[in-house]
Amino acid sequence: MSLKRFLRFHSNKYTLECRLSGHNDAILCLAVSNNRKTLASGGCDGLRLWDLEKRVEVRQPSQTRNPQDPITCIAWLTPKDNSKELLCGGTGLGLLFIWSKRGYEFEETSARRIGTGQEVMAISCDTSEIGMRVLTATRDKRVQAWALDSRYNLSSIFSVELLTTVPRAVYSYGADVIVFGMYNGEIHTLRSKDDVVLATKSTGRMMGGIAVDPTRTFFVIDNAANGFSLHHVDDAICMKTFDTKPTKTFPKQVALAEEAMVVVGGGENGLVYVFDRTTGQAIQTLQHSNGGRVQTVTTHNTGNIHLILAATSSNEMETRISVWRKEACTQPKPERRGELKLLSMVRQVLQTVAQLVTVVVIALLAIQMMVSTLLWARRPKFKI
Repeated sequence: MSLKRFLRFHSNKYTLECRLSGHNDAILCLAVSNNRKTLASGGCDGLRLWDLEKRVEVRQPSQTRNPQDPITCIAWLTPKDNSKELLCGGTGLGLLFIWSKRGYEFEETSARRIGTGQEVMAISCDTSEIGMRVLTATRDKRVQAWALDSRYNLSSIFSVELLTTVPRAVYSYGADVIVFGMYNGEIHTLRSKDDVVLATKSTGRMMGGIAVDPTRTFFVIDNAANGFSLHHVDDAICMKTFDTKPTKTFPKQVALAEEAMVVVGGGENGLVYVFDRTTGQAIQTLQHSNGGRVQTVTTHNTGNIHLILAATSSNEMETRISVWRKEACTQPKPERRGELKLLSMVRQVLQTVAQLVTVVVIALLAIQMMVSTLLWARRPKFKI
């Protein structure tokens, strides 16, 4: 193990892994593949892919979009059989793309305009026994669910236009769909089979970015006021606030890391904030750049490897992507813990025995010296 890896492994902090340069304009979205090998980044100059192991950009996938049409959101989709991963992307002009991996490259396999051709605000994907599903939310207040077949063809499951909400994020919620509104803080639960609105609640706050934990128990938002806040999914009540003391108001992406125990979000002055979800305390502040706004962030967890990624979302500073990594010490499995406990007991016994043997040896040596001294004192003396 190298010294750098040793220090990283035994550190409780994120350390800078690399910086990736290649985009020529603002980066609006980031997504890491499930196997942690590939990073997708999208923005005003299109889609780019990066090899995270080699830390280099790979060949750009084919793109039939208008060069002036930015990639606004992306998400990875892994089929149930864990075969090759797919990449879904949305654009500012309402196009939905699917890219699939063929050999060592990604190719565009599907493209269609959704809604009324307005900006795709969010994409999420899930896989079930029924098949692959893609959820989209567009600026025209429309939420749509799509089925994706084995040939990567999209077919509509449902489409609903919300009356008062511009959707900012959309997630699966069991068999249903949960939608988060951007401007009014409303949260709608939709029945997936017929798009009926089952429930509506509100955070009472504008939501610049949203991240939901895997169990759909709580969510964290950029509240566009004093930082980030944590809410219950059931009633949208705020549980905790993570104050970044902003001096300017602008929407920022937010993410959960380390099995949803850590909150990560962008900020001013080139900073990325890392908070402990349970205590609300700041754990670490990461420096993406020397200034400017950081609005684009994401995280990725695989085993004991945790990644935080941030990107330049404006032309204020050099356009680049920062990758930080934390390698956490893994806890032993229950059966392993028993073995380790037994080994610890054996080690203690051996140490005790070694100490006793040392004491006995010293005592024997002392006795031997005493006997030798007495014998020498009692030896017969001869006169000359």
